[in-house]
Amino acid sequence: MNENFMLNIVYIITRSDVLGGASVHLLELAKGMISQGHQVHILVGGAGAFTEELKKNHIDFSSLKHLKREISLAHDVLGFWEIKKHLKQLKPDIVHCHSSKAGLLGRLAAKSLNLPVVFTAHGWAFTDGVSPRKQKIYATLERFMTKFSDHIITVSEYDRQHGFKHNVGTPELVQTIHNGVPDIKTSASEKSSSIVRLIMVARFEDPKDQYFLIQALSKLPAHLTWQIDFLGDGPNLQKCQELANHENLDSKIIFHGQSFKVKEFLNLADIFVLISNYEGFPLTILEAMSTSLPIIASDVGGVKESVSSKNGYLIPKRDIDILVQSLQELIVDKNLRLQLGNNSRHLYETQFNFNTMLHKTLDVYTQVLSMRSLK
Repeated sequence: MNENFMLNIVYIITRSDVLGGASVHLLELAKGMISQGHQVHILVGGAGAFTEELKKNHIDFSSLKHLKREISLAHDVLGFWEIKKHLKQLKPDIVHCHSSKAGLLGRLAAKSLNLPVVFTAHGWAFTDGVSPRKQKIYATLERFMTKFSDHIITVSEYDRQHGFKHNVGTPELVQTIHNGVPDIKTSASEKSSSIVRLIMVARFEDPKDQYFLIQALSKLPAHLTWQIDFLGDGPNLQKCQELANHENLDSKIIFHGQSFKVKEFLNLADIFVLISNYEGFPLTILEAMSTSLPIIASDVGGVKESVSSKNGYLIPKRDIDILVQSLQELIVDKNLRLQLGNNSRHLYETQFNFNTMLHKTLDVYTQVLSMRSLK
């Protein structure tokens, strides 16, 4: 396929109500593809924070009435026909689905029209942490769906191997392309030396565990001067606020709710924390690495592919003692923070920058279309 060939790409994603990892990834990917001269249209369930961002960035999209996260036979059947109708009108060269439900309905609709289709799994629906019964159902479904996939992308090697463990896909079909994020480092701002600023950026809903982090923060020695910014909202926010209040940490813990100033907060921070019960491959860690921050994160999912002792601390799941110890070490030692933060930045520049991800994804499209033309 000619390198200069301009593609008509349709992306499909389930949710528009939140700006989570998958939607942020897709937003940047769409912007990147448009900057390369390709035509992009996004099909998305409903309207909300994500569609507002699409409007701001002048990206074409259609809101689908029946594409919903919840399983509902009536909506899912109607969702399939709705996607199929749009694909018929848009006549894309390639369809690229993101998130589980869009991946299911989008692949079926694309295949019914004989369109080439790629699926990105942003963490499998049968990931560790999901009940064994659900794991079995989702893994069976994903095994079936490989027949309707020209290529599958996982955002971490952990997910790729986890898929193989459940007999989902083959090494030829499934490829890891690590998430990459645009550079958000600004010119070095003079950070306050007296108060060490921590930050966690995540929705207050499972699988994230801000509650556990607050429990750990409450065990830090009283003389340490620190403050943490929590960015995000969600169903678990209130109980976290209540815990902070109960532990008399109101002056040190600031809840900002959903914020669109993540870059600004990261550039002012000294330490990035992400405590979770399960993960795919978190984008927020890469954004923090781009701003030269040391990382403290739970050792779950593909996190260890971006965090190691070189640039931070991996916390065994639910190990409060190691979490408290790691927080204390980094709060106390400024030189260690700077050293680990510089390593974070180097890793970001060499492995997780946005252009690497963009061009690897384009290579997948080229490969899929070339294979198609040989058939």
